[in-house]
Parts: sequence; structure tokens; C-alpha cells
Amino acid sequence: MTLAVHTLPLTPAQTRAGRRVNAALALAPRLKPAGWRLALGQRLNGAVSHAAGAVTEAALKRRGVRLSATTIPGPGGALAIRMLEPPGAARALVVDLHGGGWVVGSAALNDRLTGHFAEAGFAVASIDYRLLHEARGIWMPDAVADCATALRWALGEGARRIGADRVVVIGESAGAHLAALALLSLRDYGHGLRLAGAVFVQGVFDLSGTPSARSAGPEALLFDGPHLERDLGRLTPGRDEQARKHPDISPLYADLSGLPPALFVLGEIDPFQDDSRLMSERWAEVAPTTRLDVPDAPHGFQHFGAPTAALAQAFIRDWIADRLLKGPLSVENLSA
Repeated sequence: MTLAVHTLPLTPAQTRAGRRVNAALALAPRLKPAGWRLALGQRLNGAVSHAAGAVTEAALKRRGVRLSATTIPGPGGALAIRMLEPPGAARALVVDLHGGGWVVGSAALNDRLTGHFAEAGFAVASIDYRLLHEARGIWMPDAVADCATALRWALGEGARRIGADRVVVIGESAGAHLAALALLSLRDYGHGLRLAGAVFVQGVFDLSGTPSARSAGPEALLFDGPHLERDLGRLTPGRDEQARKHPDISPLYADLSGLPPALFVLGEIDPFQDDSRLMSERWAEVAPTTRLDVPDAPHGFQHFGAPTAALAQAFIRDWIADRLLKGPLSVENLSA
């Protein structure tokens, strides 16, 4: 198989604009997914999601995008799905798995990212999977199960609902991690897949910490760099470093055979850049793989208004369109 690596071209003006955004981010508090910050963040998450969704919904409707909400039976109860449909016939169904460090985020908060797909003619099913929550006893396998359930729905009823026979999954950060595990789950439990491709934006694929995560310093944007490895460990209590390398939570170490073509988006100043680099190299051993390296891009750069956001989104749209021309890939269960 092949790995095609591209670097996002930037003009000097675009580079300067991106660096101004990074300078502002350097003044912001760093994320620490533990303790009272987690509890406070989750209490605020619902209110912020509702308010942001109302604003973006109005803007998207003015541009002809149809929004609706549906639920499907999930392993933990009703699983909420936010649908964005284009003004005309849908070219394909994009299953969106939002980021947020496994502990915050929502489908509505991703409207600014998913809206550009709907405006380009794609239907989007954005999934409100269960977030990690110590008090409720919800941990990573629950989120993976929700995402696998959503993918099964998308490949059947969801695709029929919007009249398209092509399905693509896209995950960002924690959502990319969950997308990889969900695909592995579907394959391993004997569900045949017809998936046109998978897009992983700044994914985290090794919860024991890749070299770039382990070496992150105080200059790292968004995260508490010197304690990033420790904070990853707090997501999986009861597991030591070796146990965090197990494929059930770290797909970098999984057997990737039988998975579809993939696009990886790597931010060149993201402390998780090695996750995308190493995973794309492994994925390329089993399926055609593309990687887009984005200069001066911190983790989550698509949300912060730098010119690289729109440019990367355009690259993703073009990659998906190219995959649709090649047709869906049949993936059968390869395990014994």
C-alpha cells in the first residue's frame, strides 16, 4: 500500500495570521482533564452546547442547510444524532465524531466544522456519544460502543434515509481515537462494512503517550505539556503504562487489516503529532493512506480561526470527493 504525504501550502500572510492566533492561544489556560476542572467543564458543556447550537443552526438554515435531531437505540439508551442535510440531494453521508478530550464536546459544538460539509452537498450525522464521567461510571468502552452503533446505523438506515450509498467517518482528536476503535470493533465482531473512507484529524492513538506527547513542554498550546502523559493516564485509571498500550484503548497497536482508505491530518506543533505520524505509517501497510501536515498548527487548530482551518477543510472535502469517485470499499471480517 502507499502513504502520500502533503504539506499544506501557506502564503506568508497566512503564516503570519496563523502565528498571531497561536500567540493569543499561548496566553490561554491549559486544559487539564482531571479533578474539579473536569466536573466544572461537564456542567458547563450542556449549556454551552445548547447556546452555540442555536446560533449556528440559524446561520446554517440561512444557507439552506436542513437541521434535525433523531435518536437511535444505543447500548446505554437513546443515542442522539444531529443531522445536517444539504439543500439538494446528498452526495454521501459523513458520520462525525466530535473532539473534546473524551470528557466535553457535543455534536452541536461541531456545527462550524460539519456545516461546511453540508454546504458542499454532503449529509452529516454528528453523534452525541457518551462522555467519560467518573460519577456515572461511564468509561471509554461506552463511548466506543456508542460510536460503533452509530456507524452500523449510518451504513444501513442512515444511508437509506438520506438516499446515499456512500458513508465516510470523520473524527477529530478524541473522536478520531473513538472512530478507529469503532471500526476495529465492527470488523472484529463480524459486521461487513461498506465504507468509502475514514478521516482522522489530530487523533490520539496511543494512550501511553507517543514520543511527542511525552516530550511536550510548557510551550505546548492548549494542553499542560509537562503533565500531558500523566493526564492521559488519568483517563484510564487502574492501568499502568504497559496496559495503556493494549489495542482495546490504543489502536496504534491493533491489527489494522481490513480497514478502509484513510486521511490523517497532522498539526506540526501539536503535542500529539506523533500519534498521526505513526498511525498513518501503520495504516499505510494495509490500505491507501494520505497524510496532510499543517504548518504551525496546534491541537484543535480548526476551531481557532487561523487560515489553516478553511484550507484543511477544503483538502478534506476534496479527499472525500476523490474517494467517492473510487466507490465504496467492501470490508469483511478477517478475524478467525
